[in-house]
Amino acid sequence: MDEPGRFGAAETGCPPGGGGQIGECLGRYRGGFTTKIHLVADGRCRPLAFVLTPGHYGDGPQLEHVLRQISVPRRGVGRPRTRPDHVLDDKAYTSRSNRCYLRRRGIRHTIPERLDQKRHRQGRGSRGGRPTGFDSERYKKRNTVERAINRLKGFRAVATRYEKRAYIYLGTVTLAALMTWLRT
Repeated sequence: MDEPGRFGAAETGCPPGGGGQIGECLGRYRGGFTTKIHLVADGRCRPLAFVLTPGHYGDGPQLEHVLRQISVPRRGVGRPRTRPDHVLDDKAYTSRSNRCYLRRRGIRHTIPERLDQKRHRQGRGSRGGRPTGFDSERYKKRNTVERAINRLKGFRAVATRYEKRAYIYLGTVTLAALMTWLRT
């Protein structure tokens, strides 16, 4: 039985394709092949869930996939938590589909509106809808995700991906996340 197929694209977020660079989460970007780590972190900069994608994939479409990976066990009896209290994202995630997804799941969010979307909404007048709620004080806490990624990249194997296979790199990132949890 082919062992690498067991881990495959479902856990890495890479499209199945049997080989090739995209199947291994390697995408062309400035300077060569890259891999993106899409991450959800708690308030103490500890990773809760992450998804690997090729470097040329956009951030916005990955929001649902990353949020589906969250599973925080409860201290007592009960199912694990799968929904965060509040989501802080940057402008890359400000699409209508992402906002609808968060609203449908009952997750409060603070996402700044891009200027082109704001102008389009205002150009439509009363049919454009109301402005998105944006709390600039709460948005200042978004740097916790950046700090969590920097902690992961403190591990040289994560910062410089030398692994050939995506599932091995996924294991490396998982180990770095575990070490981050154990240190805090």
